Amino acid sequence: MYPPKSHTRRNSSTSSTSPSLEDGIHLPQYHTRSNSSSTPRAFKTFSLPLPRLLNRRILLFLVALFFIYILRAFYSSEPPLDPEVPVSWGSDIISFDAPRPAYLDTSLPEPMVIRLAIISHIFEFERRQVLRDTVLKGIPSADVKLEYKFIIGLAKEGTANLTTRYQRAKEDWFYGDVLTMKVTDIPERLSEKRYGALKWADSVLHSEYDYSMTMDSDTFCRFRALARRLKHLKPMLDPRSESILVGRMGDHVTYFENTVPDGNVNEKDEDYYVRGPWYPYPLGIGYMLSSNITNTLMNTDPPLPHHVIYPSDDVMIGSWLAGLKNFHDPTIKFETTERSSSPPPLTPVHPKPYLPYPVDTEIVDDVKGWHDIKSPRESGTEGKIGWETVCVHRMKAREMRALRGREEISGEWEGASVVKKQQVY
Repeated sequence: MYPPKSHTRRNSSTSSTSPSLEDGIHLPQYHTRSNSSSTPRAFKTFSLPLPRLLNRRILLFLVALFFIYILRAFYSSEPPLDPEVPVSWGSDIISFDAPRPAYLDTSLPEPMVIRLAIISHIFEFERRQVLRDTVLKGIPSADVKLEYKFIIGLAKEGTANLTTRYQRAKEDWFYGDVLTMKVTDIPERLSEKRYGALKWADSVLHSEYDYSMTMDSDTFCRFRALARRLKHLKPMLDPRSESILVGRMGDHVTYFENTVPDGNVNEKDEDYYVRGPWYPYPLGIGYMLSSNITNTLMNTDPPLPHHVIYPSDDVMIGSWLAGLKNFHDPTIKFETTERSSSPPPLTPVHPKPYLPYPVDTEIVDDVKGWHDIKSPRESGTEGKIGWETVCVHRMKAREMRALRGREEISGEWEGASVVKKQQVY
């Protein structure tokens, strides 16, 4: 079937096609001049219906506006920086007194291989940037071979966090060193981030690295000093075949059992816990687990309890290691607590072992090497920053820049200039 023929209007002098405005917009018609009285010849015209043309223009305009908005957010929007305040430390806070420990000048026979996870919050753009520029850049590979990831959660839903999502896209574009857990980034889910950090560390064969290390984003570490100090303190450690925990230890009595499933939507739900004998656990400064025990912890069936509400997320690590050993001992008494008994009185319990066999872990409690920075708030875990400090906690971004620039330790990094201040990408 052929389409219907179009109708034309004719007058006495011409015979040309002249559609009405409703038929569309037309390019101009060009006529040839002739001395004859014949009908002028017109070139073929192109037409586009007016509604379609307007809709296409509007659509292109909206797409262009959206694209410009995305580019502007991607390249221009920046999170606020810390105020640039000079750091003034007294001798009670920082002092590199003589003598300098000999182990700091003793090269390692082979580099320590560390898989580092830094627990961060999604909004901590500048803190991640200052760690890249002052701690992670220029670590000498003759002492430490380091692979790292920042561990964050998801921003809450809503338009209020659009800028944060754009900033995260920029961060991934430039660095690609952030691993996002599928949990909302709130304190109640911090233990799941720690568990995810160890899962990432265990994503390679445990025979390929020495330690999985987890530290907070306000911890400053001298990695060359850390490796040399540990070799000095414990020269016979074999992290690829032994169960080892390194850090600054506290004490606790809580043991956990896995009762909350992954993907649980109630952020207040917590794994069941009981009371048992005291055990050491690593404080929030950070900790190192040997690759051997990391692989063991991450391959239990069922998985270890890791839905533990802050601030017990670091206690969780010590409770795992204690449970690996103590749950097998029939002479040890475990009982419910005031919170886990409903209702009291407390009753004896017999936790199921995590594994068919007990595991004993060597604990390296390095009090002088791992500590908080001294502040008006005394916590009992504070210490003076000096030669023996390898990891110092509760540091502000500007304090990290200032410490990295200290003449006494600046040579511990290779070819890395100190970044005093800059916007994050």
